[in-house]
Parts: sequence; structure tokens; C-alpha cells
Amino acid sequence: MKVLVFDLKGRFAHFRKFYTNSSSLSYLLPPRTTLMGIVAAVMGLERDSYYELFSSENLHLAVRIMFKPRKIMQTLNYLKIENPKDVYKVKDHTQVPFEVIASQEGSVTYRVYLSHRDEDMYKKIKERISCGICEYPPYFGAAPFSASIEYVGEFDAHLVDDVQDIVTPINKDFIEKLDFNFEDFVLARERMPRDFDTDRLIKDAATYIFEECGKALKVKLKCSALRLENGEGIVFM
Repeated sequence: MKVLVFDLKGRFAHFRKFYTNSSSLSYLLPPRTTLMGIVAAVMGLERDSYYELFSSENLHLAVRIMFKPRKIMQTLNYLKIENPKDVYKVKDHTQVPFEVIASQEGSVTYRVYLSHRDEDMYKKIKERISCGICEYPPYFGAAPFSASIEYVGEFDAHLVDDVQDIVTPINKDFIEKLDFNFEDFVLARERMPRDFDTDRLIKDAATYIFEECGKALKVKLKCSALRLENGEGIVFM
């Protein structure tokens, strides 16, 4: 199996949690649906046109945190719009907490692992990413937070079982046993969307376990993982 690997880099990021309301809290890493959107932007696909093509059954994605993150809480002053006339004649404002992901040093960097069951589509994605071609510019979850794509390479991968060192988020339902016998790690748990339906409503969501700085977790899995030829162990989201 071939796996395409590339890095997403930027200064700041915001991946809004789908269950928040009055405040805009952020995931530490991009959910699978955000990665779908970034790939769609690279390919020049229109909004809402790619949910089946890039569903979890067709497009296989995993992501790894490659930096030491920190969260910054800002307050945004939004216009209070209750009817169309308020757009032109502002009567009031509302302040909303807004969480931003930054790096303690360097840039915000995520490593993405990608494969597609359609070989032709996989080749098209690889051609664009390897050449640095994006039809639409990629963003880290919000329009002010632009991102760049750096091609890492294409790697052979093979299925492995039993206890593995996994560097990507793992669906908690796939974990049989997690080894806690190592120091200096922060375990995180996030519930994130996986797929959209045709109306852009969340079709599926899952709870993922990962280390905050992307360190490998030693786990015994109920499913198979992938071992890349560069030594990294991953599980698709």
C-alpha cells in the first residue's frame, strides 16, 4: 500500500469544536473533516461536492502533531445581527471567546498521511501536492490562518497487529490496552467529526486518544495498524 505524506504549516490555527455554542473552543489538531476540506481545496473541488468522494470509506487520512502546542484565548467583537437590516445599521455588538492554537516555538505543523481507494484519484492528489499546486489556498480552520503544504514523500506501508507505537490519534474503540509506563507525556482525548452527509451535517463522529506533542503511544489494538517504511506507525481516522 502506498501512503502520501505531507506537512501543513502555519502560524496559528483554529479548529472549532462542533459541540460548542457560546464560545469557539478549538481542537488541538484538525479533524478528519477539516483535512477533507484541505484536500478538496488542493483539488479545486466546490464546497459540499466532495463528501462522498472523500468519505472515510474512500479517502484514508491520519494526522500527527509535530510541535509543542499552546492555547491562547482571545475575545472577538462580533456584530449582533438579529435581522437583515442590522447588517447595514449596526445596533449592538456581542463578544465571543475564541481559542487559538499556537506553537511554543517555531510554526504550527501537522503531518498528514493520505491514501485513496481510487488509484487514479490518489495519483491526481499526489501530483498536485508533490508539485506544490493548490487550486484554492489552504487554511487552518479559519480564513485569517493561512497554511502552506510541504511534500514529504510517498512511502510503502504494510499492515501490522498486536502492540504498536502509534504516532497518530487512535479511535478509542480500537484500543484494547494502553501502556502508561513512560514519562513526560500528556494524553489528550477529543471527540471529532469523521464524515458529513450531503447537507453538511455530521454523519459520524468518534473519540480519539493521542499525545499532545505527537509522541508515539504504545498500544495493543483491536484493529490492524500501518507501519510505514520510515518506521512510523499510524491508524487512519
